[in-house]
Amino acid sequence: MLNWYRASPLHPPEPDTPLPDLDPATFRVRVPTLVIWGERDQALLPSILDGLDEHVDQLEIERIADASHWVVHERGDRVTASIERFLAT
Repeated sequence: MLNWYRASPLHPPEPDTPLPDLDPATFRVRVPTLVIWGERDQALLPSILDGLDEHVDQLEIERIADASHWVVHERGDRVTASIERFLAT
């Protein structure tokens, strides 16, 4: 994941520097994608998921109501089961 951030042309803007003009098609996700989201995440709000399906061809979102940003630690068995089910399809 860190290399993905390093490779991204997006970064905090410098003063008086315009944001790059990016073609959304370049960033389209064309592989089946599972997002597992802890609904109690206080840093990344669930509204971030709104419209994500417009950029991902085959998107499945699993919302876990009683988990936070650390969903893998808080609901590890459920996360594992979800990933195994997703990979089996």
